Amino acid sequence: MRGMSQGSAYPESATDQAASIFGASHSSAAADFLSFPTTADDNAWDKAVRTAIANVERVETLNAESAQRGNSWAIPVEPGHCGRVPAWSGRAQWQRQVRALLHSDTGAELCKSNSVSTEATFAVAVVHAGLAETRTGRGVTAARTTIAQRAGVSDTVVKRARRVLTTLGVAVELVRGRYLTTLEAMAAEAHHGRRQIRAASVWALSSPADMVRAAAAPACATAAKKITRAARRTAAYRARIAADAIHPQKLSRDPLSPSGGSSPRSFFSKYSPMRAQMRTGTTNKPGTDPRPLHLQRAAGQLLAHAPALNKARHVGIICDVLDSCAVDTTRWSGRDIARALTEDTQQRGWVWPSTITDPAAFLRSRLVRMNWSKSTPTELKVDADRARMAEQATRQAELQRRAANARCRRCGVLHAYSERASCNPLAGGGHLQSDSRMTNV
Repeated sequence: MRGMSQGSAYPESATDQAASIFGASHSSAAADFLSFPTTADDNAWDKAVRTAIANVERVETLNAESAQRGNSWAIPVEPGHCGRVPAWSGRAQWQRQVRALLHSDTGAELCKSNSVSTEATFAVAVVHAGLAETRTGRGVTAARTTIAQRAGVSDTVVKRARRVLTTLGVAVELVRGRYLTTLEAMAAEAHHGRRQIRAASVWALSSPADMVRAAAAPACATAAKKITRAARRTAAYRARIAADAIHPQKLSRDPLSPSGGSSPRSFFSKYSPMRAQMRTGTTNKPGTDPRPLHLQRAAGQLLAHAPALNKARHVGIICDVLDSCAVDTTRWSGRDIARALTEDTQQRGWVWPSTITDPAAFLRSRLVRMNWSKSTPTELKVDADRARMAEQATRQAELQRRAANARCRRCGVLHAYSERASCNPLAGGGHLQSDSRMTNV
């Protein structure tokens, strides 16, 4: 029935609200009217679809044109702005150029005015170089916190170091970091699949022409000054043979024939460096005489008995330290030096460090505090052995003297002192029987 809930699954909807002010209307006609969308709804839906498709196209175009890379979305840079910044010379060359500028008077003054050390500035520059593109040196989009963690400095030091690099002209900030717009946030989410609301600054590393020339000039001048002995010898030989003839080989034979012309074997044997040294009595490296054998042996024994010093690059470094500290290795062996170092450590209440970064400096600091004019442990041992041997010889002589005194003066036979009274040397050393009342002779 109409107006009743019987026979209907939705009692509330079974009412007469379908009537219209323009006339009576049946409930089924009202349901048909609500089930079909109107023209306004179609226009809104089409507009929303078109807007979504346009946003997707804009996001794809934005990501494709900005050439996004890495795990974060970077702010796009205007094409003309990148073209005004010179590209760098390469990762290794740019680092050498920055180091040369920081060690100059201008770089040191800039670091001082910005309250940052040259070491921290160079560390920040190395991190920037590791994040930049290999070919152009651009695309440094890492956050300031990330750069500070990799360089081992604070965020404030990174800001100050960037000021120094910008003033020197080796780094340019293309875009300042900021919050992203709605479209940029959508592009960032489409790029890496996460939500991103901010983006870091975009930096480019540059190698200006004047900086490249300033860094390359000393290297070229140094390379021009270094002329090897072989080059000088070859030039002198060519000047000498040019004065005699243009073609030194015989004209009747083929220049490439082994039997004609100058013999390569005779040339190299005549003008070899070894023969030149034998003629002049000089060596390739004057002033580098070999170290004494006892010094090398002492350094090797010291490294064997002091494992903490094994990080030295070469045993020659230990030899130089022993020589500079006036340690007489003819008396002090490596084992004696190690034992003396251990005793000195115990007397001072110290302990040997588990890790030594600079073994040469550590050994020099320890050796200069000790007295090496005293007797070595080996010499003390030799003296103790000598005293013990003398004591044993004295004791053996005393025993021999006592044994000689214990022999009978009549027969020379070693027998009991109570038997000497009845000794009869005529009977071949025999002894007469005597009672207890017989007195000693």
